[in-house]
Amino acid sequence: MTTAVVHDPLRAPLAQGSDVDTIRALCHDLRQPLAAIRLLAASDGGDVRRRLDGILEQASWLAEMVDEVLVGAKSDLAEYVDAGHLAEMCAVRAQPTAGGEVRCAHDDTAIVLAKPVALSRAIGCLVDNAVRAAGEGGHVLVSVQQSLGVVTVTVSDDGPGLGHVASRTSLGLTITRALVASCGGRFELVPGESRGAVARITLPAVAPAAAAS
Repeated sequence: MTTAVVHDPLRAPLAQGSDVDTIRALCHDLRQPLAAIRLLAASDGGDVRRRLDGILEQASWLAEMVDEVLVGAKSDLAEYVDAGHLAEMCAVRAQPTAGGEVRCAHDDTAIVLAKPVALSRAIGCLVDNAVRAAGEGGHVLVSVQQSLGVVTVTVSDDGPGLGHVASRTSLGLTITRALVASCGGRFELVPGESRGAVARITLPAVAPAAAAS
């Protein structure tokens, strides 16, 4: 597996002796999986095995995020990852706390060179924002496409749109921008065509043959 050192702007304050920003970012990202675990544990209906699997997935993700912050050197290493798979897992983890539908559609091969935990956190922040904006009965679509040497991760919702939801300008978007930059990508947030908002992460695509070498 090929790895590369990528500068993480979120870790700069820690290197300067202040870990406040890093801790704030981590605490922000821990909220959603913790809420999901509480909901799954408190639920009385449904398949018990499925709920336990959901709790295990959320707990594993919590551990990955904490480890990523505690083990600084390891978190600076980028590797070949399937952006579609990461997006799908983010959608799955968001479903327990969503008041509506969260769907994911992705190309079969959308390989990028990035830090998997950082990229997952970035996508997760966008999905969480979209779920909050869409509200009860809303719809969130997470899609991943590869075209012309670029992988694009898009998170769209049918909420009230930009300027109407406080979370659009919250700490989550600041964290997302920094995480995407640490992976060598770009981030943008634009109004939806009819309503809602569209968030995009773009990263250079990696040919499957190169990733396998």
